[in-house]
Amino acid sequence: MGFSELFRDGILQSVPYSPGKPIEEVQRELGLSHISKLASNENPEGPIPEAVEAIAQAAREINRYPDGGAYDLTHALAKQLGVAPERVMLGNGSNEIVDMLIRALISPGERVVYAHPSFVVYHLTAGIHFECGRPIPLLADDRHDLPAMAEAVDASTKLVFVCNPNNPTGSYNDAEDFRAFMAQIPANVIVAVDEAYVEYVVAEDYPDTLAMLDQYPNLVIIRTFSKIHSLAGVRVGYMVGHAELVAELHKTREPFNVSSVAQAAAMACLENWHVVAGRRARNRAELERMAVALAELDFQVTPSQTNFLLVRHRRPAAELCDALLREGVIVRPMHPFGLGDGAIRISIGLPEENDHALRALKKILK
Repeated sequence: MGFSELFRDGILQSVPYSPGKPIEEVQRELGLSHISKLASNENPEGPIPEAVEAIAQAAREINRYPDGGAYDLTHALAKQLGVAPERVMLGNGSNEIVDMLIRALISPGERVVYAHPSFVVYHLTAGIHFECGRPIPLLADDRHDLPAMAEAVDASTKLVFVCNPNNPTGSYNDAEDFRAFMAQIPANVIVAVDEAYVEYVVAEDYPDTLAMLDQYPNLVIIRTFSKIHSLAGVRVGYMVGHAELVAELHKTREPFNVSSVAQAAAMACLENWHVVAGRRARNRAELERMAVALAELDFQVTPSQTNFLLVRHRRPAAELCDALLREGVIVRPMHPFGLGDGAIRISIGLPEENDHALRALKKILK
């Protein structure tokens, strides 16, 4: 018997998520000792010492199940955000929040609207869940086409994802555009704004979505501790929304979905929130330096509000990425995501990692 006949078409047609190459794999394959990984939008500064200590402390009791409701973390996070604890739900990374929303809200024949290219998990999850995705192309400047997304919302639509700032482009939609978009969305359609990179944003006209929650009960905000807080390896994401919606979504949450070490690390980050401003400033300085240097190397650089840059070159991305890999620099080609043959996403690293990437590119492009 062929096992494929047991699976839905959406699963058979899907492909597993493909992350950026691990450092160890590149070292093993190419025999290189010095690797700069600029492929996965990680924070190169690493977790704060308080988070590392909290993980070590929590690890002493990993024979016990974690607090399934994450009471302390939920309440501390609610206080930080200025919302009621009943409006907060934690996830095993923000990916789990995306999955829960689609699983809980979508029945066969119903649709999820999202931009394309955008965070690939929307498309992958929608594909395996009744093939419910309805992708809407980005504008020419790599931003969400919010009017087209609003127009795509019909009677079959239950959920819309807006990735702002957008991954993998780094672009954003401003407050005026977002308010106009929300005004067009029916109250029975959930709008989930994925703000994974919000702590990196410096644009003054970026939407204050937390301030919109009372006006729009159908608005959901998704954030994560993976990026500026450097907790990608322990998986802590969260959602803020209407208390009634959150209560229903809790029914779909896996038991003990956020580990005790993850909860402890996130608590340490909340207790040391003052470090965020410095991390944002250091990232911004390096991002702007890299943007100028890459433009001088004849790359087209998309303005970014994140910790990465989308760049395009006349030479094929696959060729450039392979050449960079052989120089010990891992970046992410974006042509498989539909951003053009010369598109590459470069995460912002430490100054010495960024210098490594620039030296390698100068050597390759000379």
